Amino acid sequence: MHFIRGSFGHRKAAFWCISQNRNISVQRKPILYGDEASPPVRFVMITASLLKTELDFHKIDLFKGENKLDFYKKINPLQKVPALELNGEVIADSQAIALHLCRSIPNDLYPEDVFIRTRVEEMMFYNAGVLFPIDSAIYTDFFAGKWPADENKLTKWYDAMDYLEKKLDAHKFLTGHEVRLCDLCCGTTVSSLEILVPLCDRHEKVKEWLKNLKSLPGFEINDQGLHRLLSFVNTIKTNMAKKM
Repeated sequence: MHFIRGSFGHRKAAFWCISQNRNISVQRKPILYGDEASPPVRFVMITASLLKTELDFHKIDLFKGENKLDFYKKINPLQKVPALELNGEVIADSQAIALHLCRSIPNDLYPEDVFIRTRVEEMMFYNAGVLFPIDSAIYTDFFAGKWPADENKLTKWYDAMDYLEKKLDAHKFLTGHEVRLCDLCCGTTVSSLEILVPLCDRHEKVKEWLKNLKSLPGFEINDQGLHRLLSFVNTIKTNMAKKM
């Protein structure tokens, strides 16, 4: 088995190449549209990396508004990233994409055990219904020049971190001692907002959890996306300072 990491700097990049077995028929790789600055995009990329699943990455630059261009509206009318195109079909939700990838091959991120899957899904839904909406709301305000962050949104965020701290009280990861799919989606969200909203001292277990995630193979994808996001955050902060 041979694996090759691609470069995210190119418009189109395969981040995993699989089997050299000439007897295996070659099929067109699914296309992942996205911008690695986006937590949901990084979530899918890390999932594919850990599963050693071959995808072609097509950059949709959010900071240039490429998600609003006509060609992408035809792919995803919601104008959001990520979107996965495979076999003439499009999946336009990061959690649906990640679950599809996990259901395609046996893996430990989303194991067969029904109860473990339920726990994983519980925390994925928590990310979709609580964590990411707060992250998105705070970043939307920031990019619109509304800063410092709204106190009510900050309170909701820290309350959400309190819940994660409780979930991590007895375990290394959110559902136990093994990393699961929910750790990846929640981790990319929390690490993104940490750029703007640092964790409190009372969230020591959350900090340790993020540190554990960072040590995973493939999680450097998250660091690269955070670096891209941070560069735009710093640019906006500089512009804000000039207007003061």
